[in-house]
Amino acid sequence: MLSYQHEYHAGNFADVLKHCCLLEILSSLAQKEKPFTIIDTHAGSSIYSLNDEQILKTLEAENGIKKLLQFTRDRQTPLPHSVSLYLEKETPFIQNDSYAGSPELERQFIRENDVLHLVELHPEAHEKLQLNIKNHAEKNQSVHIHKADSFATLNALTPPKIKRGLILCDPSYEDKDDFRKTATALINAHKKWNTAIIAVWYPLLTRRQNEINQMTAALETAAKTGNNPCTVYKCELSIYDTDSIPEEMSEQKASHMYGSGMFIINPPWQLDSKMNETLGFLKSVFCSSQAQ
Repeated sequence: MLSYQHEYHAGNFADVLKHCCLLEILSSLAQKEKPFTIIDTHAGSSIYSLNDEQILKTLEAENGIKKLLQFTRDRQTPLPHSVSLYLEKETPFIQNDSYAGSPELERQFIRENDVLHLVELHPEAHEKLQLNIKNHAEKNQSVHIHKADSFATLNALTPPKIKRGLILCDPSYEDKDDFRKTATALINAHKKWNTAIIAVWYPLLTRRQNEINQMTAALETAAKTGNNPCTVYKCELSIYDTDSIPEEMSEQKASHMYGSGMFIINPPWQLDSKMNETLGFLKSVFCSSQAQ
């Protein structure tokens, strides 16, 4: 199955990579007093129960955030900054058998003059998002929740009044055409808001490698050409070698997610070196059992 629904995969290894990267970006934005805008195009419900039947069935959190916690529990050497920050933010939720998604992590960083836009069309996820934000948001925080199409809303919101900020985009990629649609929407957003940091998450799927390559190539070309060329950064975490996907998954090999990636336009200063360190560390956590 190609769909990547937040509710069913909260806390898995892909979330660990995505949220480590997100937290580095948020930390960078918050270092300056100048306000910023965040647009999260596929927000989900913000906070997830790790006792959910689907999560317990797939054990994705066990092989993600919980595996990371176990790996780092007795570690004496310092952790990469993003991993340390990630565990700091997630541990209070894990202790209550829950997991904080990107909207809650973003909410924790916004200040009185910052603006957070959360877009979620799915009725159930939208309802949970509203409830979670209501229960956690501080009175002086500006959080706007949109029950609307993600890319149409992104187009309507760009450029925002506060032009320093971030677009986070992590679609489900249920259909192969979603890769093209994502590239088109983000290229358009970059043209309208060329100073924004744009961070897009994507799955690594054996049968979608062409679509993935086309999407990242199109984003890179758009970023590096035009009137305001800028830098890009890409990092990928592969849990399985595509030739050694576990035997029990062999029948689903063509659609199995063997890793995930983050593609960043306008990455903050030193994000590349920080995330390269993080990537090496996460490989030691999640790939060690596969190498044995």
